[in-house]
Amino acid sequence: MMFGLLRNRQIKEFEPDLVIGTVPALPTSVVTFVAARKLNVPYILDLRDAWPALFRESKQWNAGTGRRSPRETILLRAPFQVLISLTEWSLNFVMSRCSGISTTSSSLERQLKAELSKPTATVRNVFPSVSTSRDRTRERDRGHHLHVLYAGTLGRAQKLENALVAAKLAQDEGVQVSLRFVGEGATWGPLRRTADELAVDLDLQHQQAPDELQESYRWADTALVHLTNWDSLEVAVPSKTYELMANQIHISGVVAGETARLIETLHAGDVVPPEDPRALADLWVALAREPKRLDISDQGKTWVEYQREEVAPAAFLNLVEQVGDRQ
Repeated sequence: MMFGLLRNRQIKEFEPDLVIGTVPALPTSVVTFVAARKLNVPYILDLRDAWPALFRESKQWNAGTGRRSPRETILLRAPFQVLISLTEWSLNFVMSRCSGISTTSSSLERQLKAELSKPTATVRNVFPSVSTSRDRTRERDRGHHLHVLYAGTLGRAQKLENALVAAKLAQDEGVQVSLRFVGEGATWGPLRRTADELAVDLDLQHQQAPDELQESYRWADTALVHLTNWDSLEVAVPSKTYELMANQIHISGVVAGETARLIETLHAGDVVPPEDPRALADLWVALAREPKRLDISDQGKTWVEYQREEVAPAAFLNLVEQVGDRQ
């Protein structure tokens, strides 16, 4: 298919100055690399997540989906591991030969710059997102109730069962935590079952259009940014972090690494370690009993706007110029 496209007359007449391949999807890296070679132009690899480090977590990809399925049992055997190794090798091959790399976190950029010695840039996912006006003075059930929103992927890297256990622990301390999860992913069904088993209040909704999230943003006292404890995720920053900052919604960060540092430095919320439901429960109990902690400043919002309007465009254009100069 790829070579058919390159032989196509319209493609032949198209003379790009640059090819950019965005990962994921993972096959894009190879397809766009070959296209750039065929067209004899520079190639920038745009990494939208902590690849290729995430490949090293492949044996844990289904840890949050409940008991192991027959398909998972098969996939964890040799053929799947061979496929993972081949895909990782392919991505590393492209990374070593591309003209430049764009990442979404400064930690990953520093790591790749040191390993590969080629032009890099951090272009954060600070694209315009849903915004809402919130009644920050609304009455809260002081000390007894907390609304917690999670909007995003209900997947393996999030392992949101941790939040359900935390809600149960907070409930045992006399604080009713009402959870609302909005999204899609491999753990949708298991989360529903676990919530029922623990008897916690979970409103589980399917993915919504950005403008439909406004009601949930107004409902929330705090919003989760939640990742599991994989080493590779310490150099990843979920884009939802920036959206919550832009809307001045208090963040309950269950994260480590760069995301944790951003939340703390910008005073955008509170952070606890991943895979520690007791720490998360203690945070939620404290927030319910000290609701003034939920009112955050506009520091995070101002920073996101600056990144969007000034830093990210300049970083990307600088990368393009560096790549062009080396050609």
